[in-house]
Amino acid sequence: MGAIGANSTGIRKFQTGGRVVDIESTSAMFPGAVIRRVLFSKEIPNGWELVSTGSGAFRRSIRIALAPLGRGDEFGGQSESSGGLTMQLLTLPDASAARDLSSGVATTDALRLWVSAGDSVEGTVPLLIQLQGVLICAGPARIAISGTEERIRAVTGAALEFFWLDSEVRRLERVTGDRWEELEEDTPAAFELTESLLNRRVQLQARFQQMISSKATVARLAPMIECPATYPPTLASQAGERLREKSRLGDRLQFLREQVDVFEKVYELCGQRVSDFVSSRKSHLLEWIIIVLLAFETLLLVVDLLGTAAGT
Repeated sequence: MGAIGANSTGIRKFQTGGRVVDIESTSAMFPGAVIRRVLFSKEIPNGWELVSTGSGAFRRSIRIALAPLGRGDEFGGQSESSGGLTMQLLTLPDASAARDLSSGVATTDALRLWVSAGDSVEGTVPLLIQLQGVLICAGPARIAISGTEERIRAVTGAALEFFWLDSEVRRLERVTGDRWEELEEDTPAAFELTESLLNRRVQLQARFQQMISSKATVARLAPMIECPATYPPTLASQAGERLREKSRLGDRLQFLREQVDVFEKVYELCGQRVSDFVSSRKSHLLEWIIIVLLAFETLLLVVDLLGTAAGT
């Protein structure tokens, strides 16, 4: 049995077999474990190992690849790609530790702590599920899977697919949460547009485009998150469903959909007010041009009449 703690400097430690080791010392904590760097990107560098997932919609949106062994699988390694999302995957072949969460408590706690150590968001609790002899611990930056090698291979794709979906939802939640102040600032333009608000036309247009992008992302994620249960069920499909259910991805996506709808209504009204204001100003300009032309024509007519009267 092991124990977890933190010293006075806040460095997390794990006690096992009478020894105290750093949480990142995976060789000491998890004999036989392998850490791989995972890349989520549309463009995969040469040499990376593609991971297959069961969702066709997912494969059309993003591709998953594991870093070559010995290149990027070390802790803190950098991705070879200039873009895309990266994370760390720890696989721990173990025929017994994941059979029951009440057994192998030390291993379970250690996996949870390893996943938590890579999280930069305070207060985030890793998800922990046990399914048919497989233990999956998922956080915002790391995933750990323990079980037999065959079952690890079966659930890896589903776990990584969930990680990307959860990351996309987290990103949308963060972006949407940061834009509420902007919405309050732009709301007056939805009622009446003034010359001062017209100067922010480019800014309003950029925010409208951001809202459309968020709405498109929500629509793209919906078939992958709100998909019906697979029949007949497989270990991979059950793992994905359990992870989505425990993280409440469906509810969170619905909340985002409702929030994006509010943004859409406000910025559609802003766009309509801008269009009406610009059209009205052009109409007024055209009217003044016509008035000036008529006045000039009248003036010429008066001059001509005066000249004719003087000649007679």
